[in-house]
Amino acid sequence: MNKKLCCLIFFLTTTIFFAQEQVEFTKNVQFYIRGDATVIGNNIVSKYQSKPFSDFGLINDQVKMKYVDVDNNPSTFSSSSASLNIPDRNAKIVSATLYWSGVYPYDTGVKRQRPTEIYYEGNNSRNNAINRIKFKGPTGNYKDVTGQVIFDGHGKDEYKDSAPYVCYADVTRELNNSRALKGEFTVANIRATQGFVSGGSAAGWFLFVVYEAPRKPLKYITSYHGFSSLNDNFITIEFSDFKTREAGEIRASIFAAALEGDSKLSRDESSIYNSKEETFTLLKNALRAPKNFFNSKITINNKYFSNRNPNSANTLGFDLLQMQVPSNLISNSQTETTIRLGTRADRFYLFFTAFTTELNPNYLKRNEVVEIKSEDASTLIEDIPAIKIDKPPTPKKDVIKTTPKAAPKKPSSKPVNKPAKKPIVLSVKAMEKELNKVDLNVPDVKKGYYLITNVFSEAENSKRWEDFLKSKGYKPKTFVNPKNNWIYVYVYNNEDLKKVYSTYKRLVRLNFFNEIWVYKINLN
Repeated sequence: MNKKLCCLIFFLTTTIFFAQEQVEFTKNVQFYIRGDATVIGNNIVSKYQSKPFSDFGLINDQVKMKYVDVDNNPSTFSSSSASLNIPDRNAKIVSATLYWSGVYPYDTGVKRQRPTEIYYEGNNSRNNAINRIKFKGPTGNYKDVTGQVIFDGHGKDEYKDSAPYVCYADVTRELNNSRALKGEFTVANIRATQGFVSGGSAAGWFLFVVYEAPRKPLKYITSYHGFSSLNDNFITIEFSDFKTREAGEIRASIFAAALEGDSKLSRDESSIYNSKEETFTLLKNALRAPKNFFNSKITINNKYFSNRNPNSANTLGFDLLQMQVPSNLISNSQTETTIRLGTRADRFYLFFTAFTTELNPNYLKRNEVVEIKSEDASTLIEDIPAIKIDKPPTPKKDVIKTTPKAAPKKPSSKPVNKPAKKPIVLSVKAMEKELNKVDLNVPDVKKGYYLITNVFSEAENSKRWEDFLKSKGYKPKTFVNPKNNWIYVYVYNNEDLKKVYSTYKRLVRLNFFNEIWVYKINLN
C-alpha cells in the first residue's frame, strides 16, 4: 500500500513539475480591422556566417553552427535581416511584435565520440541577458531593445541539454517612427549556442505586423504566444470571438513559429478542425508535407520567404510560416476554430501561433467595436479606426432577432368600437435583454444607461465622428475608459432605462445609428 501511495505521489509530483516547465499559450493581440497581418523573419545561426545554406541532407545536430552576422558592424556578434513589403501606401501599422528565440545551454559546444556513443560538452559559459538585443529599420542606427522573457529553459532539468528560450517586445512605435511600410529590418545580438549541442542549435527572430488598410476587407486577427515542448504529444489552440461572412469564399490564414523543426525528421503535423466533417484535417502545401510540417523553413503560403539576408532555404531548426487555410475548411457564419499542432517523433518547441479570417461586419454589433457608418461611406472609408481588443469580449451567441412586420389591414367600411389597447410594459430585465446592454464600471463617470454610438482608440477618429454627429444636429459627449484608453461617444444618458429604451428605439431607425449600444455604467 505504501509503495502504491509513493508511486502515486511521485506521479502527481512529476505531472505538476512538467506542467510548470511550460508556459500556457495566452492571447497577445486581437484586432477587428480593415487590414491584414504579415510576418517577416530570419534565422541567426547557420553553417555559414553570411552565405545562404540550402542543404537538406543533414540532421541539424550534424552541423557545426556559427552566428550569422551580415551587418559589418563591429558592435554586434550576430545579425540577420528581412524585408517588409506592405504594398498599400495608405496603410498604417497598428501593431508590430518582435519575437526572438534560441537553443542556448552554453555559449560554445563540442561533439565527442566514445566507442559506443556520441556525446556533447559545453564550455559552461552562458550570458543570461537573453532579452537584450539590437533592432534597426530601413533608416537609422541600431536601437537597444529589452524584451520580456516568455520562457527560459536554463537551469531546468527537463531542458538541460537544449535550454531553449523565447522573448518578445512591442516595437510598434519604432516602426511608426520610421514610417516604413517597405524596407529591410535587421536584428542583432540574439544569443544561441555555437558549435554543437544535442539536437542541434537553432535560433532566429520574426516580426508579426498588423496593419490597417482602408480598402481591405474587414478581418479578425488574433495571435497567441507561450511555450510548449512537443514530443509525441499535441497542443490545441482555440480561436473564437469572431464570425465569418455569411456568403462567399472565406479567406483565412494561420501563422506559426517553432524551434527544432528538423527537415530530415518527420511525423510532426498541424491540423485544423473541420466542422463539416467533425474531425481534424491535416494542413499541407508545396513546401510543408502533412507528416513533416515543421521542417526548418521560412515560408509564406506555397513559397519560400526569400527577401532576407542571408536567404537560406534550410534555416536549421528555426521554423516560421504564414499559410492560407483551404477555403473548404472554414464555413460561412463560423464562430470558432481550433488548431492542433504536435509530433510523433521529432521534438520541437512551439511558441507562437496566429489566425486571421475575413469577418462578418454584423458581428461587431455584439462586441465593443463598431465600424463608422455614414450616408456617404466613400468619404469616410479611410477613417475607420483599427480597434485593439485588450480584453476579449464575453462570447455571445450570434443570434439576430427580427420582428416581422404586421401585414397591413384593409380599412373597414363600418366603424368598430374596439377597446383601447393597454400599453405594453416591459420589465427592466426584458429591456436590458432586448438592448444587449453591456455592463461597465468607469471611474468619475455619472452612473446610468448610455447610448454609445461609437468606440475609438484614437482621439482624431473620435473627433471626426463627433463632428459628423454635430452636423446631423446631435450633441455628442465622450468619456474615456482608463483600463484601455478607449474613447466612448454617446448621445444620450439617463438612469431611467425606460427613457433610454424609448430614445434607442427612435435613433436605431436612422442609417448612421443602425449600430448603437446601451451601456449600463456604474450601476452594479
